[in-house]
Amino acid sequence: MWAVTGWAAATWLRVTLGLAAVVGVLWLVLGSSSGWFWATVVAAVFIEWQTTRALAAEWGAEARHSWWWTR
Repeated sequence: MWAVTGWAAATWLRVTLGLAAVVGVLWLVLGSSSGWFWATVVAAVFIEWQTTRALAAEWGAEARHSWWWTR
C-alpha cells in the first residue's frame, strides 16, 4: 500500500510542478494581462483537478484490495 501511496504522491507532485512551470513561463512570456495566459491557468486548474481525481480513484481501488482486513 505504501508503494502505491508513494507512486500517487510522486505522480501528483510531478504533474503539479510541471503545470506550475508551464504557467510560470507563460506568465513571464505573455504577462498576466493576456487572455492566453488566463486560458492556460484555467486549463492547468482543470488538468490538476482531473489528475487528482484519477490518482485518488487509483489509490482508493488499491486500498480496497491491499489493506490488512482484506487478507
